[in-house]
Amino acid sequence: MPVTIKDVAKAAGVSPSTVTRVIQNKSTISDETKKRVRKAMKELNYHPNLNARSLVSSYTQVIGLVLPDDSDAFYQNPFFPSVLRGIAQVASENHYAIQIATGKDEKERLKAISQMVYGKRVDGLIFLYAQEEDPLVKLVAEEQFPFLILGKSLSPFIPLVDNDNVQAGFDAAEYFIKKGCRRIAFIGGTKKLFVTQDRLKGYELALKQHQLSIDTNLTYFANEFLEEKGYQFSKRLFKHDPQIDAIITTDSLLAEGVCDYISKHQLNVPVLSFDSVNPRLDLVAYVDINSLELGRTSFETILQIINDAKNNRQICYRQLIAHKIIEK
Repeated sequence: MPVTIKDVAKAAGVSPSTVTRVIQNKSTISDETKKRVRKAMKELNYHPNLNARSLVSSYTQVIGLVLPDDSDAFYQNPFFPSVLRGIAQVASENHYAIQIATGKDEKERLKAISQMVYGKRVDGLIFLYAQEEDPLVKLVAEEQFPFLILGKSLSPFIPLVDNDNVQAGFDAAEYFIKKGCRRIAFIGGTKKLFVTQDRLKGYELALKQHQLSIDTNLTYFANEFLEEKGYQFSKRLFKHDPQIDAIITTDSLLAEGVCDYISKHQLNVPVLSFDSVNPRLDLVAYVDINSLELGRTSFETILQIINDAKNNRQICYRQLIAHKIIEK
């Protein structure tokens, strides 16, 4: 016979209505009780009927994830699978499903989001990127639909989860400066992304603080996070200045191209990168931005935003996840 809510309630020592409120993630239930009920659900292999619940409560138990694009570069980038793993962990723990919104361009993504919001297909949205004047973010903000950004926003009214990327960029540059490097190159993604802007700002602040000149010929920006871009930019860098003694990349795919160029030309130049780094890369160090925790915290926060909306509360959550430099 199938397991029922009454079976779960009996095993957890609570009432069936309490089990229902735990499934709905109500804030009125203590964390201890939630853990006990969820443990009983797991042991009894009980799976709530999400569709039936959505008809009764008008909530879908689905969160939409907005991807920057549907290009190969997104799926190849090891940062995003790690973030998605963190999101999936918390979604599973809270009996939520995930729906993806993407498209080959902004128009397609806007259509996908509109269908989610106006069709009431999801309870909230997580944007897995952040850029200036994003019409997609503007749409959901104007509709007062629950959402957050994985990244930075200039508006103090946009909820977000992020790293301190200015400090991370500063720490990356200072790492090399303290080792005696003076001609430090910077290879980043597109400048329309806040993450690139902030890491560049931190890099430049470190150079200024240590009385080193900023040479714009040592900075390159790729419209796509691709290995070949890292290779191409490395070729240009060393043609311009053979005395470069360190390179910072803001992305591990770019780092692959940089390391490939350095290896093929037998150069002795250290490379430091960000994000989830391929272990085969010959890096001296990388900035661990804790992408798994970024994903987990993002999902936990969107659930809190949704719960606040149910209780007519409006709190703008802005959470920073710590980073650290790890030497290889």
